[in-house]
Amino acid sequence: MVSITSKKLVSLTAICLLSTVVALDPCAALAGKSTASLQDAMACLDYFKFDKEIAAQTVDTIRKITNELYVFNEVAASPPSVPGLSMPAVNISYGLDLILKEQWDSDRKFQEAIALLLDKVQDAHLSYSPFCYRQFVFWQPIQLNSLLRNKRLIANVAYVKDDIWPEAKAEWVGCEVTQIDDMEAMEMIVNYAVNNNGESKDVNTCFNNIMNTKSYFHGWDDGADDLGYHRFLPAQEFHNYTMRCPKKGTFPIDEDYDEPFTVTIPWIAQVPKNFNNADDYWNRYCKSSHQPHHQKRNIHYDLHELHSIYDGEVFSLSSGATNAVGSNKGPYIDFIQLENEYKTVGVIDIQSFSIKTEDRQSFVDDLVAGLETFEKNGVEKVILDLSSNGGGDACAGEFLISTFFNSTPDYPSDIKHSPFLERVVKKAFETDNTKWVDYKSEGHPGSTWFTQTNEYTRGEKTNVKFSQPVTLSCSSWDDTVKVPGHYKNNKWKSSDLLILSDGRCGSTCAIVASRLRLSHKVPAMGLGGIRGNRMQFASFPGGESDRLSSFLMDLAVLELSEDPDAPVPFPELADMGWTFREVYKPSSTDKPFTGSETDLLEYSAINADCRMHFDDFNMDDVKRLWSDVARVVINNQCPLIE
Repeated sequence: MVSITSKKLVSLTAICLLSTVVALDPCAALAGKSTASLQDAMACLDYFKFDKEIAAQTVDTIRKITNELYVFNEVAASPPSVPGLSMPAVNISYGLDLILKEQWDSDRKFQEAIALLLDKVQDAHLSYSPFCYRQFVFWQPIQLNSLLRNKRLIANVAYVKDDIWPEAKAEWVGCEVTQIDDMEAMEMIVNYAVNNNGESKDVNTCFNNIMNTKSYFHGWDDGADDLGYHRFLPAQEFHNYTMRCPKKGTFPIDEDYDEPFTVTIPWIAQVPKNFNNADDYWNRYCKSSHQPHHQKRNIHYDLHELHSIYDGEVFSLSSGATNAVGSNKGPYIDFIQLENEYKTVGVIDIQSFSIKTEDRQSFVDDLVAGLETFEKNGVEKVILDLSSNGGGDACAGEFLISTFFNSTPDYPSDIKHSPFLERVVKKAFETDNTKWVDYKSEGHPGSTWFTQTNEYTRGEKTNVKFSQPVTLSCSSWDDTVKVPGHYKNNKWKSSDLLILSDGRCGSTCAIVASRLRLSHKVPAMGLGGIRGNRMQFASFPGGESDRLSSFLMDLAVLELSEDPDAPVPFPELADMGWTFREVYKPSSTDKPFTGSETDLLEYSAINADCRMHFDDFNMDDVKRLWSDVARVVINNQCPLIE
């Protein structure tokens, strides 16, 4: 018979062993928890050691993509000077050399250095996502937005997250934040936007991107560099906020405040699920079937893994996770007729152009039906709200423009040439497969639009090769939709429309907005941003992008996986995006196409014609915001600035 004392000794021994394991394995200490401190999360993420082989393969893949496929690689190293745009020179290849020479303390620090290097180019299409280090979600328990209050732009507490930090107080909502970490609050926020946000070359858009307006968020889960929401490890554990709150019985707009006070706010980590220790975490969120390749030949692509990466099935906590911002994505497009004195104004809220193939017909039907209803109900003015629209299908954007204006001029575009990509394009036309067969150029049959090249100056290089100017065929779109032939817009002309955008109208959305503004003379209103300077209404309009996961699947279809110049998969679960097709401003007989980098949309400043800021009344009431915009429209207070 075992004595009670013996049982106690066994239990104590087990507890001691468990404590030892947890002490040696910081990830085990977090298993099963919903939240953790930044220090505990850091201990887990930095547990994984730097590996030179992993680093070498990662850098090799990124170098091949940026050198061979990234269309702005040369101009990024020596960008033009454009008033209104912030564009630091970034020599990606040189930066990769420096990163590879470093002896990193952990794998995370190496991976984050890669991500930061590409972020500095300020092209949101160019990104590196190491999924191993994007599983934790980091929150500041108070979330800020920017408001115009009594003609002053202020930082305001929009809402608190007392679910992850019980010390956050609901009565802080509506308080003005005057200082952050002993710096004037707006100065700190602007500095952060300029130096830490790579979503746009326009500082106003970067400013908007790091601030949260809870009810006006269409679902971007970039989470990379918001002021209070990260998917990467924050740089410091706490921030000190000095705020002043309205006296009891008064409203924030009255500016009758109690005495200011300072509160220290920690970063709180939401912990991913389904791991018990560091080995579990690594195997589930970091380990790839594409281990470092010592030999280039006989490369095997795990297509299931690539599909999972491409489809976003790599996150434990998504934007729809507990209390994450933007969990309600809504439809692609919504029609709202305003009420009372603004009943002659309608809003088309276009939340995304990322239309699934099976949803194309409903998108077309909804657009036509919505316009018919507007016309029937006497809508005279139309607000096109493109805020926080991250882009998507270029053909969906083409359909929107042509529905209003019957046709739109083609914008020249081209693709950077490389011998490797030439082999890809040729094989695509030989087999009539993958997206490359959708590009056409007048007078250049088959793949000759790519093989017969032009040379342009980019940055300091004078002989960078590009394809012939191409157009993207929408035949696959046309084959899947039936456009109602009875509808034709005879109601609204350019001056009856207004583009509304917070600048976070990106990619396809940016090209659509730019075409509406440049070719069809539709005025644009910027929303938010820093007061007192001109604001762009669109971001990263560079052209068309690809991701490594989809590019590799295309190589597999074309049986080019073993091409000696093909990038190999990353040795950890990761993906990379880049711009491969660049789009220019429209050419004309007066200004013929020259291929100049200063004509690229990505490197052009196209400013909004007027401006609107959030205030205490419309910040959480989008219909109130639209009514404020409608007042400007009805009074013709946003004329086109030529």
